[in-house]
Amino acid sequence: MKDKLAEKRNITPAKAVEIMRKNGIEIDEKKAAEVLDLMYFLAKLIVNQNFKT
Repeated sequence: MKDKLAEKRNITPAKAVEIMRKNGIEIDEKKAAEVLDLMYFLAKLIVNQNFKT
């Protein structure tokens, strides 16, 4: 499943760490990768539920 989720990713874990640090959240790259996995999964789920028949 992880390979399928990695198809179209524009934000790397390093970039996520940088963005979160700017907003006062300290996180390492491993945790950032987990957060990104969840966010991409939820985004795909929402699109499928709301825009596909």
